Amino acid sequence: MTDINKLVRELADGHIGRRDFIFRAAALGVSLTGIEALMAACGGPTPASSSSTTLSYANWASAESATKNQIDQALKTFQTQNNATIKNIAIPFDQMLPQLETMTNGGNPPDVVELSGNWPYALGGSGALQPLNSYIGNWRNDAFPNSFEVGTYKGNVYAVPFSISPHGFWYSKDMMTQAGLDPTKPPTTIDELNTQMSTLRSKLPSDAYPIGIDVSKTEYALVGFWPWIWTFGGNPMVEDSQGKVTINWTDTGTVAAFQWLQDLVKNHLTPPDQAIKAERELMANGKVAFKLDGPYLTGILGNTNPALNTVAAVNQHFGVTTTPVGPGQSGPVTCADIHNLGMSAQAPNKDLAWKLIQYLTSNKQVLTNYLVTEGVFPHKSDVVTGGPYANLFSDDISRAFITKVIPTMRPPAYSPQFDTAASFIVTALQEIAGGTSVKSRLQQLTEEVQTVYA
Repeated sequence: MTDINKLVRELADGHIGRRDFIFRAAALGVSLTGIEALMAACGGPTPASSSSTTLSYANWASAESATKNQIDQALKTFQTQNNATIKNIAIPFDQMLPQLETMTNGGNPPDVVELSGNWPYALGGSGALQPLNSYIGNWRNDAFPNSFEVGTYKGNVYAVPFSISPHGFWYSKDMMTQAGLDPTKPPTTIDELNTQMSTLRSKLPSDAYPIGIDVSKTEYALVGFWPWIWTFGGNPMVEDSQGKVTINWTDTGTVAAFQWLQDLVKNHLTPPDQAIKAERELMANGKVAFKLDGPYLTGILGNTNPALNTVAAVNQHFGVTTTPVGPGQSGPVTCADIHNLGMSAQAPNKDLAWKLIQYLTSNKQVLTNYLVTEGVFPHKSDVVTGGPYANLFSDDISRAFITKVIPTMRPPAYSPQFDTAASFIVTALQEIAGGTSVKSRLQQLTEEVQTVYA
């Protein structure tokens, strides 16, 4: 049986979905016309619609100059292929959630939305998003660990993975060498990290720092600090399968993590009152040796420092590994900080909306012109060794994310109330970094967060 015949049989028998059929047929060299004919023969809908339909797509990529043209062109191609009209709604990242909530409450939500962090829970929990369980088929079998879990609430998949971008442990080879450390041996445990930071502090100039940890009053600071809480054995918010959250910000591991943070600031080991953007600029210019950040940092470093404007240059000067393992922990852990796509529960043409989601997560033009700069592609088979796009992730840093970092990611205890709770948490984080008593402030935080979930 030829590969094409086998593929047709798998579709006809229901073993694969339409998205997988289209992608795999295209990979085998079948033309769009040929794919249409094969799907028609199997009794399935063709990948192009015969009637013009309008969809709206809200995203932040179109609001950013670095990615606007790529997304605009990709959407034009989708329109042509599907005889559809796409209303592209550009919203700055920090305005996405409130604007989506306003549009939904006003009865005019976008059909497809780009999401991040807790947004699938906030919108899905309020009924604004369409559960996608019946659409995803066997995609879970080709997904990275926890990439679907980070968009799932009470058993409903409200968002599918778009770009996979958890935080890995970045290290500056140059700064390690400058301090007399072996750049091929980054720290693998918290003890090793503390020892190396002490060495770096003694050898670096005063305007350089061993590690960068975001202690600004932003919700993203919390995303960046979750891995450190888990690393020390903390688990201050635990969600069960029904969405109930148990809260205790004074457990031993959480207290240890916040005490460690306070000591870092006190001992001039991390910049005080710096947000992640400023820390990235410091790292690009040889002023921060270690930090947790996503795979997109490669491009950010290049945009910040012309000497790092190629993937090869970034790999020459930096490396990535997993978060150092904490005391008593069995392995490294990081936060499943990814971007997802969701569908409005009010979308009038959900089949076409799902087709746009499939297109954005599998189309070569989208993957190679846009997503490659944002993170790892959402389908594991695309990027692992032997995959059709593995060559785009062949450098050491990209391979470290795929083979080491991504398998360790897990979602925080996201919920519809998380954004409200986060405002209390980042306030406590900033105050503790500034010297407030750790244990008493975390006890206060426990009470504050408990009121949110009461």
